[in-house]
Amino acid sequence: MLSRSQRLLARPAAAVARRAAGTKSGTWMQGPMALETDLVHAAVEPEQKSGAILTPLFLSTTFVQDSVDLYLAKGYSYSRTNNPTVTALEKKLATLENGAGACAFGTGMAATTSAISATMKTGDHCVITDCSYGGTNRSCREFFTPLGMEFTFTDFRDPENIRKAMKPNTKLIFSETPANPLLSLCDIEEISKIAKSAGAKHVVDATFATPVICRPLDHGADMVIQSLTKYYEGHNMMTGGAVISKDQELADKVKW
Repeated sequence: MLSRSQRLLARPAAAVARRAAGTKSGTWMQGPMALETDLVHAAVEPEQKSGAILTPLFLSTTFVQDSVDLYLAKGYSYSRTNNPTVTALEKKLATLENGAGACAFGTGMAATTSAISATMKTGDHCVITDCSYGGTNRSCREFFTPLGMEFTFTDFRDPENIRKAMKPNTKLIFSETPANPLLSLCDIEEISKIAKSAGAKHVVDATFATPVICRPLDHGADMVIQSLTKYYEGHNMMTGGAVISKDQELADKVKW
């Protein structure tokens, strides 16, 4: 049996051991974090070989494969499809938006184009807001329409307008809130219900809101588009875009 003095000496040692166990690199924060913490720390972990506290910039275009049989065992082959730095960004985006997976692009319009391409084909119909980013409007009218896709532009401030515009071949509802440039709002939950009842997908461009104000996936949307060029980047130094999906199957389809 330990004496009182021995027990007193043992307490600091036990406390140090608990702190050491609780502050092991990469595991020092357990459980869900507040949004403010996720904005800084989500998907950031020490680099295994060097111990670098921040995610390094991996500038390589290709990655060595140990053998044909072990192709992609490390997860990377060609940076156009996957890159460790981009993967960290995509994990952070998925965390911030409460999604299953994310796909990052060089521009916001690349993200928009990919979201439409992943959900529509020739002969399909989309109901889209009549107040949207100019590039989105032009892309639908001048790029996708000649490919045999149909778009109905309507006022999304009233969900009834969307319900009336639905067709048997409607595969996508495309909303934007707050919309660019008039900042009009739409009811994400009600529009998502309309989409689901018709077997269509609902994608929301929430660039002007960011997940700080609104996370559409929490309100029934299937995908959210972010132009990372805007508030995500914040310093007017780069362009970027992202599509974050509610389920992994859809995320994989956008990624492909």
